[in-house]
Parts: sequence; C-alpha cells; structure tokens
Amino acid sequence: MRPSRTFLLVFLCLLPGPLRAETPAPAPALPEGVAPLPPESARHFQELLEAAEKYRGLTARRPIPAGTLAEPELRKKMSEAVGEDLTPLQLKAIETSAKAFGLIPESLDLSRYLPDLLASQVAGFYDPERRYMALVRREDGKASRGAEGGRDPEDMIIVHELTHALQDQHFDLRSFETADPLSDASVARAALTEGDATLTMTSFLAGKNVETVPGMGEAMSSFLDDPAGMAGRAADVPGGGELAKAPAWIRDSLLFSYVQGFSFCLEVRRAGGQKLLDYAFTTDPPRSSEQILHPEKWHGRRDDPVILPWPDLSAVLSGWTKTAEGEAGEATIRTLLRETSRDRRTAHAAAAGWGGDRFAVYEREGRRLLVWWTEWDGAADALEFQKAARRLGSGWRVEALSARRVEVVRGDLPRELRKALRARLAAAEAPRPANRAIDLTSLTP
Repeated sequence: MRPSRTFLLVFLCLLPGPLRAETPAPAPALPEGVAPLPPESARHFQELLEAAEKYRGLTARRPIPAGTLAEPELRKKMSEAVGEDLTPLQLKAIETSAKAFGLIPESLDLSRYLPDLLASQVAGFYDPERRYMALVRREDGKASRGAEGGRDPEDMIIVHELTHALQDQHFDLRSFETADPLSDASVARAALTEGDATLTMTSFLAGKNVETVPGMGEAMSSFLDDPAGMAGRAADVPGGGELAKAPAWIRDSLLFSYVQGFSFCLEVRRAGGQKLLDYAFTTDPPRSSEQILHPEKWHGRRDDPVILPWPDLSAVLSGWTKTAEGEAGEATIRTLLRETSRDRRTAHAAAAGWGGDRFAVYEREGRRLLVWWTEWDGAADALEFQKAARRLGSGWRVEALSARRVEVVRGDLPRELRKALRARLAAAEAPRPANRAIDLTSLTP
C-alpha cells in the first residue's frame, strides 16, 4: 500500500558519516522544470557513479541524465508521480481499505495528503518512467542537512539514486513492479528495490561492504524494530516533523521499504552475495512483507504466502458493492495490532506466523463492511492472532473458521448473514504453496 516511485526519504539523513557537497554532471533528456547540473561537477558525479557501481556490483550501460529541481516544483512532480503510479480508482481503493481498517482518519484525502507528505520527505529521486535523476534544491539553495553537525547528505542521496538507475538499466524497474498496489507482493518488491539502494549507499558511506561488518545485521534489526521511535528521532531534520505526525500506517509503510528492505538485502548478500541479490530481481523476487521481515523465509526454509482466491459473496451480500480488495500482509498487521495494544513486541509476535490473507471492502447506502480472511502457519499462530485481534475494539468480530483460518469482520450484518458468510469463507479452498527452496550452491562461485 505505497506509491512505487523510488523516492529517498528524510530518514537517510539520520545515518552518520563523512559527506561531500558537490553535485553531479549535466546530461540530456531532462524534463521541463529540471535544470541541468553544473558542468564542473562532472568529475565528482563520475566518482559517485563509480562508487555506486563498485558497492552494488553493476555497471552503467548508458548515461544517466541528472539535474536539480526547485522546491516549489516538487509538489507538482509528486502529484504527477502519484498520478502515474496509481490510477484514481486504485488510489481510492487504497484510501477505502485504509479507512475500513481504521488505519487513517475518515477525513483524510489521500490524493491531497500523499503528494504533500512526499514533497516534505524527498531529497532526491530517480524516475524510472523518464529515466532521469533529480536532486531537490531547498529554499536555502542547499540539499537537506543531517541532524548532526550540519552534515550535508547530498552524496548519499546521489549514490542511492544512482543505484536505482543501475537497477533500472539491468532489471527494468517499470516491469519489475507489480500492477496491484494492494498486494503484499508489491510491498515486498518495493522493499527489495529501496533496500538494495539503501544498502549500497550505506556501504559507500562506510567505505566497505557493510554485509561484511560483524554484528551489523543484529544492530540494524534492533534499530529498525521501532518505526515510531525512528520517526521521532528524525523530528528535527527537514521533513521529520511531518513524518512523525503522519498516521502510523502511512509512516510505517514509507519507512518499511527503506529500513526493513535494507535489513533484507543485507541478509541476502550475506547468504548468497551479489548473485543471490541479482537473482531476487531477475528470477524469484520476495513474495510478501513476511519474507522481507524474515529473510530466511525467502532464501532459507522457504515460506511463500498462501494465495487466497476471493470467493463470490454476491449471494450472501446481496445489495452490497465491493469497492476494494487486497492483502494486508504481516507488515500492515503489525501496525494494526500495535496501534491497538500499544505493545510493539506483542503485536509483532501476533503478526508472525502469517500464512496469507485476503480482504474485501463492501459498501451499501453509506455503510461500510470489511471482510478479512486470514490463514496462519499453525494453530498456535492463529490463536495468538485471534487474541490480539479481539482487542481491536468495538465493531470488530473475530472468529476461528478452522484451526488455522480466522475471519475478521468490521461492520454490521444481521446474524443470519454473518452465519452464511462464515460458512462461505470456511469452505473456500486455500492450497498451500510448493515452497521450492533456492539452490544457493548454483548461484555462488
């Protein structure tokens, strides 16, 4: 549930390290509103490109147009990007779904709010549609500055976005991203894309491939486990206040791709090096936010999601119109349960063991109904989720349909319709995946 455009969030300003302030060289084919970069910066831009190539392990196949974008133009670009990535119907479905789950206020208009929030966060971006890169010129004429010692993160931004350009040249980001923004697979692919760029950027900052640093994975896992705390620590950097005040689900969704994606890519490179990371782009991408959160469920003891075909409920819900359908995934379930329990460890434990889910939102005469079907790896996982979901509050109904299947409904339905709905979902087929493991020996030298 996020726009797929590869934007760099202000979170990157939290990472420490020496930075330089030069800008990349000009290149042709820049769109209107994006100014070419100064010719004297060509050498430094080439140095940064070589750094991105070195730490990512990919070489540029063609020149990368780059320029700068004035801050007043940024809001326009964000609106254009959201409009290109999401049709009005898709954006409306995302908004409807989030409101059905109670993840955003009823008064929030995503079509207005999202471009404004993104504009406050963006320090630079690579556009895979037009295949150019831009850095944002803030009102003071400088890029966003870090929280410590006035460090300028512009070099980090350039390396991050150059990594996206390398990804695009080798893997075609436009075809890589899934067409369904409400699928959990789209969350996983975005995390792979952004996590890869963040890992490359961090290695550039450290001057070494950070997957070789002992304890890095454990330290980052601890740091990344609390997105609310991370947003709070970013409150004093440009855009940090807006991010900290955003609804938890929006904040978590934006951060997830960068921070959890970083952790995933770090573990992938540790397990199988660059070949395994490239394999994720070319052959077998992670299929769920669960696999991003638990990388071993992708490259180790494989745990692919159960794909749940939504049953025809027209006879049960006669007169209701389905207005949205999608998957929540482990990442969104974490946020949903955490905001109710205020206990992140308990919420994360209850979301673990996720096997698959599917939801649909129905509307009738101004009323909204959320029907959510979840599958779990085992009976204990299902029971733990039930206990946590029953604390969601009034208006939510949580019922076990089998040892590993749980139905969650939010909205009023007569008793006889609830019974018919339970019977229909209990009888629906949910074949378990094959879970074919990756042969790491065939990928490593």
